Amino acid sequence: MNLKMLPNQPASTIAHIPDGHWAKVSQPSRFSLAWQVSLLFCLFSLLKPVDVLAVTIAEADQLLLENKYRQAEEAYRGLLDDDQAGDASAGLAVALAKQSPPSKVLEAEKILKQARDRFANNPNVLAAGGYVSYVHSKNVASPAKRDLYLEASESLCKRAIRDNPEIVIAQQTLGLVKLAQDDVEEAIEPLRKAATLAENPVNLSLLAQALLRNEPKNSEAESLVTKAIALKADYYPAQILKAIILCQCGKTEDAFMELNNIPEASRTPDWHLVAGDIYRKQDDGPSAIAAWQEAIRLDPRNPDPYRRMAEYYTVRGDGELAIAEMHNALEILPNDMLLRNQLAELALRQDKLDVAEAEYRTILASQPDDPGGILGLSRVYYRKARRDGQYPPGWQQLMNQLQNVVTEQSVKGQVLKAGARNVQESIELSEAEKALAQNRFRDARQHFSSVINNHKDNACDLLTLGDQALCDGDLASAQQAFSFAKEIPEVTTRAEQGLDKITRQRNEATRLTNLGDAFLVKRMPVVAVDNYKQALIADPQCSGAYYGLYSAYSNSDQPDPDQAISYAVCFLETADDGNAQKAEVEANMVKLKKRIGKVKRK
Repeated sequence: MNLKMLPNQPASTIAHIPDGHWAKVSQPSRFSLAWQVSLLFCLFSLLKPVDVLAVTIAEADQLLLENKYRQAEEAYRGLLDDDQAGDASAGLAVALAKQSPPSKVLEAEKILKQARDRFANNPNVLAAGGYVSYVHSKNVASPAKRDLYLEASESLCKRAIRDNPEIVIAQQTLGLVKLAQDDVEEAIEPLRKAATLAENPVNLSLLAQALLRNEPKNSEAESLVTKAIALKADYYPAQILKAIILCQCGKTEDAFMELNNIPEASRTPDWHLVAGDIYRKQDDGPSAIAAWQEAIRLDPRNPDPYRRMAEYYTVRGDGELAIAEMHNALEILPNDMLLRNQLAELALRQDKLDVAEAEYRTILASQPDDPGGILGLSRVYYRKARRDGQYPPGWQQLMNQLQNVVTEQSVKGQVLKAGARNVQESIELSEAEKALAQNRFRDARQHFSSVINNHKDNACDLLTLGDQALCDGDLASAQQAFSFAKEIPEVTTRAEQGLDKITRQRNEATRLTNLGDAFLVKRMPVVAVDNYKQALIADPQCSGAYYGLYSAYSNSDQPDPDQAISYAVCFLETADDGNAQKAEVEANMVKLKKRIGKVKRK
């Protein structure tokens, strides 16, 4: 805006024009004093100095960073008339969206729509749009719309960051979006950047939350929470995080005291979620369930309480209830493929093969190349092949897909980019199922052991892995998992029950094997074989039963060399390295193979 020189201007009166030019303002002698005063007020109302405007925007930004949203809103409103770049509009939109009433969010959307028309390339406007989209994602009932809002928010924030990496709200929102998408590892970097740019309780707490979700016992998260509370003692999200840290350290009473310092009016769904976790640590299951159900009532679109209840029921041994809770979550979040994958994994470990197959097929119908779905379905097929004696339809096609997942190039280049550990463990478990289907018991045990060792501090995972190994008949792997779980106080009883079951099954297998041996000595091979096979139902890797079957089919009146060799191989797979019978079996296998060769030549 340019103004021409007014007549009769003394050099003493100067005003700063917004476009950077300077113009002198005179005092016309022929006008009245009232007119002069009015003119000066008009000029000063129109001609705000650039440096004053910058300070005012900076002050408004500071109010926003200090979470004084209503004051920031008023400050930005006062700047709208002089908003030549769109920064004030962007700030006002964020300040409005940060407040609770839906009317504020709708107003923020209208302001952004006008700002986008005028300032389409302003990164602050893009970042504000990203935040408003994120707020919408939390309020819509439709899971499909939720996902669309999150994707739009992510796209806008990334564009804003590309233009200016130092926009705090863009970094913060991108981290929040990644947390909402359960991509915790990807959330840490933008949240760390936001905390570096603006070290306030909000950003420090969000970064601590991401770190704790990625690694439950994280020392950096603890220091961040301490710093956030030091900055603002009554910042409730930081207090909730402190309660989580105390609970994980076994200080449940201190954790409850921290939670109860938060007024009832400020107790969010996260408050009740953590309260449930503390009750569970104190072995108060009914109170834990009640707290998680209250969290669901306050925020039914949060899958975490459902997961907590499913985990609780799993530890308690109620697999059906655990699966039901996962189904409840999926009714609200049908597009949450991570949650669906967790349900399928739980069903597979509980030997609910039809449930697991249905969920894996749903995943693959939506994402045909999803490695977790392909690997999970392959495990179902291997298990069914062992149970039914034949592979289900579509086996070969699935194996072709599986090969692409397991090959080194695919795994390193694409599949493991996100969630590497989960995919790698799925590969290990799939290979274990495959090895069991081919009677390669030692290989299967190595694969199971690798996964179990990675979870030796996670009670629920140890129990479900132990249950899966029991269902697969790998009692040694089940014993390893339950032995680790026994050292965790909250699941000691459940782990001991698993170990007792293993002992009972092994004792039963030994009893039936001894009966088979007795009948074999009495030259009653048919009855002996029946007892040996019953023993393998109790313990599918009972080396004594395999040796008995090998003996029955190799030394009877009507020997069956093929069957004898098959059982001999299984015996060699299951027998201890120091077993004296191994040398005998290995030597006799050579003779049996020669006998088979002669029969074929005839």
